[in-house]
Amino acid sequence: MKRLSLLILGLICLGVVPAIAADCPALVRQALAATDTLCHETDKNQACYGNFNLKAQSIPSAENFSFSKPGDRVDISAIKSLQLSPMAMDTGEWGVALMKVQANVPAAPPSNLTLLAFGDVSLENDVPSPTTMDVNIVGPNAINARLMPNLNAGVVGSLKPNQILTAVDRLGDGSWLRVKLADSDQMGWVKSDYITTDGDLRTLNIVDGMQPHYSPMQAFTFKSGSETQNCAEVPQDGLLIQTPEGSGEVQLWINQVVVKLGSTVYFQAQPSGDMVVSTVEGHATVEAMGVTYTAVAGSSIHIKLDADMKPVAPPSMPEAYELAAVANLPIDHLQRKITIHAPLTQQEVVNVQQSQSGNNGNSQNCPGNSCHNGTNNNNGNGGNNGNVGNGNNNGNSGNGSNNSGQNDDDKKKDKDKDKDKDKDKKNKP
Repeated sequence: MKRLSLLILGLICLGVVPAIAADCPALVRQALAATDTLCHETDKNQACYGNFNLKAQSIPSAENFSFSKPGDRVDISAIKSLQLSPMAMDTGEWGVALMKVQANVPAAPPSNLTLLAFGDVSLENDVPSPTTMDVNIVGPNAINARLMPNLNAGVVGSLKPNQILTAVDRLGDGSWLRVKLADSDQMGWVKSDYITTDGDLRTLNIVDGMQPHYSPMQAFTFKSGSETQNCAEVPQDGLLIQTPEGSGEVQLWINQVVVKLGSTVYFQAQPSGDMVVSTVEGHATVEAMGVTYTAVAGSSIHIKLDADMKPVAPPSMPEAYELAAVANLPIDHLQRKITIHAPLTQQEVVNVQQSQSGNNGNSQNCPGNSCHNGTNNNNGNGGNNGNVGNGNNNGNSGNGSNNSGQNDDDKKKDKDKDKDKDKDKKNKP
């Protein structure tokens, strides 16, 4: 395998691929095969240079940043922006990049999103360089880390006295801190009364308690080319994002649009044009300007953008996508094996639109139980793959206000503000 990787890398660097690729479909196959070979060891929160040409800009603080040839891998936290080249038959260029991004699922074991970008695509990381600091748990008893900054929120972990954690965010009044749990990528909220630190907590980012914590490349600005490929079997420039098996619903921030997906979704976006969210498997919920709609498999949603890639109108109602727009997507090069869903029929489109029209898309009556109501009642990896309207819910459901692990001591303290001690005397996780 190592020799094959070196051979492919050598052919790419020497410009031999154009000679091998007699036509553009062959060039695409060569580029994706090279990506599979060179990037198969891509780890969590890493980006891999799959096929040339790619141009990467690092953040100012990045050290020893090298992302200049196929097979190079870097931490995504070091990337400020990434530009992929469109197809050029004379040079054999067709940019491909693979990223493994930590899934933003606070109540689930750590898992990775797969992002596969191809063709004329640019990505700019919108997550600022964070201010973090070590903090220490104080007090005689263990305390609970919670999904939200309130005592009725679900428990994500039990923290022992003198345990060292990393604080990443705080509420405006400083009453709660969001911390990274030890030996985990999970986040939880703890009361600041039980925290000490040598640093200044006021330097932490201030966030709304409802706002998720976005890690690098969980929030980004995305742009793709608008030219239609004239070559058969070539996917249009864009970005494929796939959630891991059994992870539930993952939230991203793309072009300042909230995107929640448990599925495989294809994205395209042009300045002063549309961002198109096409669900080829599972479901995707988008929210912009106070309006939310869910695209089930076989449908897409459009969001109007300005020249700066920001939304200027609410998302459109779901509609059937064109099969030609998704038929050539490189789904065989993702982590999970899927089948591209056929476009919805006209009656299925009508059913979906009617079910979502009454409450701006926050409906529980979408085909396959694939709608999302904002409380994380999701169907794992989509549930309705190939079965529009079957009502099956294939995955783990639950809601963000789950009080699993909460004890009577917490409830009593929540009622009595003077005795508010978020301790777990029985030390239940």
